[in-house]
Amino acid sequence: MERIFTCIRLGAVVLGSALLGACASNYQQGSTSSPAVTTVNGRVTTSTDTSAYQAQVLQASQNGQTACVKAEVQSGKMVYHSTIAPAGSFQVQPQHGTDAWRCVDYSNGGQHVWALLDTNATGTSDAVVNAEPLGKGLLGIRIHQTEDKHFLKVDSLVPLSAAEESGQLQSGDLIVAIGEGKDGEMIPTSGQTLQQLVARMRGEPGTFARLSIMSPSSAGTRDVILERREQTAEQQAAIQQQQIDALALKDNSGKFLSPYTSDGVTAEWVNKTINVSMGKATGSAVGGVAGAYAANKVLENVPFGGMLGGFLGSKAGKAVGGNTALEASGGWDFIRSSSDLSFNSMNDMARWLATTHRNKSNFVDVIKAADKIYPGLQTAVANSAR
Repeated sequence: MERIFTCIRLGAVVLGSALLGACASNYQQGSTSSPAVTTVNGRVTTSTDTSAYQAQVLQASQNGQTACVKAEVQSGKMVYHSTIAPAGSFQVQPQHGTDAWRCVDYSNGGQHVWALLDTNATGTSDAVVNAEPLGKGLLGIRIHQTEDKHFLKVDSLVPLSAAEESGQLQSGDLIVAIGEGKDGEMIPTSGQTLQQLVARMRGEPGTFARLSIMSPSSAGTRDVILERREQTAEQQAAIQQQQIDALALKDNSGKFLSPYTSDGVTAEWVNKTINVSMGKATGSAVGGVAGAYAANKVLENVPFGGMLGGFLGSKAGKAVGGNTALEASGGWDFIRSSSDLSFNSMNDMARWLATTHRNKSNFVDVIKAADKIYPGLQTAVANSAR
């Protein structure tokens, strides 16, 4: 079978699904209305669409794990094999080969690598050798298996899902048994693989699952009945926004301090910086004009490029301009004291800014001012907007 690797450009989209989907359409024209076929065998999920892989990428990003995918053409259709690779179960390769998987390693800052997976990552289980198809109905619960393999622990709830809207579940709850339907037999979670348990939770949209829940704050268990739902475009957008929101630290402890506060207004240190003469901030008016022209030429074909092109000044006077801007903003102590959101990396802050605040009327001035304190932020924002 022909292996398809060139289509899998994971880094261009938050969940890596848009380009994969576009790639798949080249092979599946006329079959978009057909329901996806998804199976689980051991640690590997195989599907004719990318929804299973999307879920694994989201889980990996939240838990510091590694999500891997490999694609091939079967009978004229794209088929995706994906897995969460346990730590130490893969070997990074300098380039892709026939057996290599494309992986996003969130234990290493979300690095994108080609890797060979060993049997710890792909080994099959006798219990799932039949590989029953998974339904497209989801409950909307992000989970992981406890270390003793006895329970499933709720990490978080998917926005706009049945689990979130029920109001009966929260992070930290333990799932101790799963039943099919509103009154089906309850099967304990102990002694089953994570793949088996996920298969029990999924099913056809409109069907029900009954969960026996144990909460840390209360004694005993309680039953929660949830209807399985197919993921909607609105929900996918909410999931992506939730992931973006999670990049922001709800205090000023991070290395990069947000130019917007948690209530969406411009931080006071940014207002101070904006009020500084642009001549002083860039080092020279001539350099600024030349830099803006060069930036516009470079960014002509980049989304938001027209908006961002004028941001980039020349390197002339950069050190002097940076010091001037820092002094004008009130210095690091004031910057930290007037910010209530922060980020661990500039790229995280750029993604959050481009997604959350790009429609604000003062966005151009705010990013321009913040770039004086964090040189390179404008470029990072431009890249995030691609």
